[in-house]
Amino acid sequence: MTVGKVRIRAGFVLLIAVLVYLDEGYFFLMVSGAALLHELGHYIPLKLFGGKILRVDLSGGGMSIEHDARVSLGYGKELVSVLMGPVVSIGFALLFSVQDGMIMERAAGACLAHGVFNLLPMRGLDGGRALEIVLESRGVTSAHTVMRVTTIVCFAALGFCCVVLAALYRNPSLLLALLYLLILQKPAKPAKRAENLY
Repeated sequence: MTVGKVRIRAGFVLLIAVLVYLDEGYFFLMVSGAALLHELGHYIPLKLFGGKILRVDLSGGGMSIEHDARVSLGYGKELVSVLMGPVVSIGFALLFSVQDGMIMERAAGACLAHGVFNLLPMRGLDGGRALEIVLESRGVTSAHTVMRVTTIVCFAALGFCCVVLAALYRNPSLLLALLYLLILQKPAKPAKRAENLY
């Protein structure tokens, strides 16, 4: 289903239904709020720099903004728009952390986890795209190879940690993070640039 520039896929509806069903202690609200703030961190600079937003895609893999890569922002502006998502997430985590109450603590944790996770130098995450931009701006011809290597190393390290923690705490939910990272590895369309937000 498409509403304006927002495309809602069946996987997103299923994800929402599962999260609402399993939600305890406003977890779904915290994660959704953190994702929305992160999205705004990408969206505002893109619009200010003249980027053309093609679509906001809501899928089982989360949310992403697709902008037209043919409208060149230049390396500096694109780097700023990519990094502003994590910067906004971490900034709101700090802001929420100085407030009293369990809800504010959970909101701070959701924002911090969202911001730090997205800074990992992996394909499909903000840290990976930022690394690619820096390498491309320096004329490194093997930027995509470097990205593949950092993605494999990060995925292996995260996979090991998730499996150990899932076994230790007898809770397989951490393995969903690995599934999410696998979903992010699908090839991007060449005429568009996607900033993953969730």
